[in-house]
Amino acid sequence: MRLLLINHRYFVASGAERYLFNVERVLRRAGHETAVFSIDYDENEPSDWSGYFTSPIGRRDEVYFDEHRRHPATYAKTIARLFYSREVERDLARLIEAFRPDAAYVMLFLRKLSPSILVALRKAGVPIVVRVSDYGFLCAEHHFLRDGKMCTQCLGGRLLPGVVHGCVHGSRAISALDAAATWFHRRRGYFDLVDRFVTTNPFLTKMMVQGGFAPDRLTCIPTFADETIFVPRGAGSADYLLYAGRLDPSKGLETLIDAMAILKRRMGTPPRLRIVGGPQYEEYERALVRRSQKAGLDDCIRFEKPVAVEAVAELVSNAIASVIPSLWFENLPNFYLESISAGVPVIASDLGSLAAAIRDGEDGLLFRPGDPAALAGCIERLLSDAALDARLRRAGPRKAQADYSARRHLQLLTDLFSEVIAAR
Repeated sequence: MRLLLINHRYFVASGAERYLFNVERVLRRAGHETAVFSIDYDENEPSDWSGYFTSPIGRRDEVYFDEHRRHPATYAKTIARLFYSREVERDLARLIEAFRPDAAYVMLFLRKLSPSILVALRKAGVPIVVRVSDYGFLCAEHHFLRDGKMCTQCLGGRLLPGVVHGCVHGSRAISALDAAATWFHRRRGYFDLVDRFVTTNPFLTKMMVQGGFAPDRLTCIPTFADETIFVPRGAGSADYLLYAGRLDPSKGLETLIDAMAILKRRMGTPPRLRIVGGPQYEEYERALVRRSQKAGLDDCIRFEKPVAVEAVAELVSNAIASVIPSLWFENLPNFYLESISAGVPVIASDLGSLAAAIRDGEDGLLFRPGDPAALAGCIERLLSDAALDARLRRAGPRKAQADYSARRHLQLLTDLFSEVIAAR
């Protein structure tokens, strides 16, 4: 098959891009031809198709909205990308003409590429499969979070709560603009152009149905980890806890730091914690460092910059446990899949996709979200129970192979592409 992959970034900035490069690799390895459409950023990985990439909203080195210069042209382009971009439609149409795809696999596109990509694909008669990478179709804030706590007021399709609470960038004005764009997209029926939506876990499928999406338009295909580098190596010299991922308020890192403070009071010398990842907003990282220093954890917690996926594999393989203290529902994070593939115990928040995936005490440990004492208790439990540690290290790889293998993912995904192609 000739498959067109679409995502608004072609470099790793989040789990969505980790998945993009993973699936691109396994598709090519299986003999499929792929092309990519994205935005022309300086950070992009090399691509044979970069000549077709559309222009960014601001400069090529400005990826995030808060980085954009305050200029009338930037504002105009931001609004176009929020509602509908003729420029993106034209650029994508050129690539479609050159590549002639059998189907398109669309990932992140809202607010940076706009639904114009769906129109360009439909005009060319290309079947459209959209992977749901977060809760952006259901929640303006994308995480169902408000003031650090879960909020599902907009789940039934309502737009007003997000405006009232200023959920987008903490601004009622920006939230109102976002709500207007969402109303426009629904009014024009852009999402009806999609042949099938791919969810990554049953919890997300349930949320999409509650949000008004028809069950027969949803196909659950779990994500996978790179099994060639995330492999079991045994406990070895494991001597630290690990968090690897974005430094973002939705990730609950304050809970993890506070749990470490509890462990230090109880144990005197707790295991080290390595926090590996970069922030979208540097002030947030500085706030986490200050919180750690205030708790007297300079000798326990180390903040480290993002590393390549091969280095993540090395970090994971030598960890006592991977900790995922998220405050939001998550979307079956890569860090979870990579950890169980490597046979490393996972301690995670008991909510959303993680609660649905993990059987507490059998293939992972769950704790009450936002509760540092409960998290500290899970860490102590794992440290003091060698049988539990061994059980979790055995169960993880079995679960990864049974439910989250690249082979299973590829089979389900290509079967879906064949189905939507045949239906057209």
